[in-house]
Amino acid sequence: MAFNVKRSLLNSKFDGYKLSPLTDADCVNTTPLPAQGLSQSTVSAKSHLYFQEVQSRVRHNHLAVAGDSEAIATFAYIGKEREFTSILIDKVSLQVQIHPLFELPATVQTAPDTSSLDSEYPVSVSLGNNRWILSDGTGRFYLLETATPATSARQLANYEVASNNELLPCRLHAAVEYEGTILMLISSRGAAPKGKKEAPTFDLAAVRIALILTPSEIGETYQAETLWRKHGTDIPSYVDFRAGNWFVCAGSTFEDHVQTNKPPTKVQADVIGGEIQPTGQLPPPYSWTQTSDSLTVAFPLPSSTPKSHISVRIGPKHVSILIKESETSDFPIPRYAMKELWDTVDQSTSTWTWDKEGERTVGLLTLHLEKRNEGTKWSHVFAREGTGPEEVEVPETIDPSELWKIRETLEKYTSDIKASNDEAGFGNEMPSLATGEMDPTVDSEVGRKQTVSYFDALTGEDLAPNTAYQEILAFPLPGLSSPDGQASRSLTVKNGIDGPVFDGPIVPSVDVWEHVSTFPALAFVLASKRDTRFAFHIGRRAVVALESGGRVAGPNMYIYHDAKGKSQAKQGVLRLGGDGQSGSLLGVGGFEQDGKVVLVCLRERELVLVHDFL
Repeated sequence: MAFNVKRSLLNSKFDGYKLSPLTDADCVNTTPLPAQGLSQSTVSAKSHLYFQEVQSRVRHNHLAVAGDSEAIATFAYIGKEREFTSILIDKVSLQVQIHPLFELPATVQTAPDTSSLDSEYPVSVSLGNNRWILSDGTGRFYLLETATPATSARQLANYEVASNNELLPCRLHAAVEYEGTILMLISSRGAAPKGKKEAPTFDLAAVRIALILTPSEIGETYQAETLWRKHGTDIPSYVDFRAGNWFVCAGSTFEDHVQTNKPPTKVQADVIGGEIQPTGQLPPPYSWTQTSDSLTVAFPLPSSTPKSHISVRIGPKHVSILIKESETSDFPIPRYAMKELWDTVDQSTSTWTWDKEGERTVGLLTLHLEKRNEGTKWSHVFAREGTGPEEVEVPETIDPSELWKIRETLEKYTSDIKASNDEAGFGNEMPSLATGEMDPTVDSEVGRKQTVSYFDALTGEDLAPNTAYQEILAFPLPGLSSPDGQASRSLTVKNGIDGPVFDGPIVPSVDVWEHVSTFPALAFVLASKRDTRFAFHIGRRAVVALESGGRVAGPNMYIYHDAKGKSQAKQGVLRLGGDGQSGSLLGVGGFEQDGKVVLVCLRERELVLVHDFL
């Protein structure tokens, strides 16, 4: 499935975000948590964690969202001492009540090598109807039923997930009541790597447990049924259940275990920016040739591009190219931010030229790079060329005159694409950032490179096997509903420096991902936020980026509003509660009351409500 950008929803006139004053006193309420609070260090320090596990734990949202009543918004978390605790918020007065409801039984360690050393985070998930499923991270699960409101709870049943007759330490990602049972999606470590060069794998499994509505006998434990199991090289960062399928975002695909010789792969969509493809073949993004002491690299640009709209920076080891577009382009425009070269160049003697060549529609931006190591033959222009789906390998053009053939090829491609409608565009229009903001050295790696997958809940069938990887900038804010009352299945992705919002299909075989709005220059501004822990979009109104904070300073929240087609949009900044003594930000959710959104932010020792910020 492709994410096709509509050029009509891009804002080429956008200049930048303008700071709109917000004061913490008017927008932020704080409530201290019970004595122990919570911590992100709830697993044994003896555990060896892979890089993917560290990333997953850093991004883990410790705040669970329950269904709202008309008057009370309900949330929950599992604290430092493994106590399941409810948070009740009066939607009108924003008064907060916090109630410890249930303490997860302690894990009995019977041997030094017990699996509890590799336990995952404890997790709570609301099933609706005042029911919750809790995971202790070691493979044990507990079904609870709370009062209305959630000021007390009773235990209904215990469950275990096992592998090879042993408890399976696992992360609970999501759970739902389905056809009289409870379905859960969990992840766990796969088989141990055979050597240092072999990447670790992680299993993704759907399990089913019985829905027990009356308290079971003391000591009775029900076994979970594994419906299907897959493996990949990453841990899911976002999971949603709807219409009998699991929607999963992760940094790898997940394959059936029976396909052991087929490693998880990255799949590119066979669609180029639109439903209608040109008949001409799109040439490489550039062409190049070299001599013993220099390189010549040519990039095609619309010949109407003013030289003042071209920004090129050549460093000893990196090149940055940023084009401020003044009109629509029918082919991809080069954008490189600190792109690493294959070898070093002499910065003082390297230069660039812009040749419009008379009446032609395609001009050439040419880099003339002097090699620092004369006589060295370069294999590629860029260091990572050919190493991934977005690192296109471009062979050297031996004859320098061949560089100019790219012009004819692109003009042929341009004439072919003219027959396409606006919906089939590449989506390369870039906001005209205000003076001083156009910095091509901005981090080009902002966002999480993920693929989206749809799996049948009962069979595990991959319902959309050919979905391209996307750099995801923001997920939906947990707890909010879309206009039709359903939880929004939507993503904000990276497109150049923009952040287009896509609404996703419920049934992938019927619907497609639709570009519905754009936050201009969102990727650009998020790239400067080095401490961002969470980023969520609030429908089409705004994107919020929240820092983790630390021991010295509390976290900040940055708000980027919808530009609504205008040249500027509002930006706000708020401090989330007290100083670093209140700990890091560990969870975020939200609710809506009379059209106003309230953010619920969970820090280690403090609950923060953010209101009246949109």
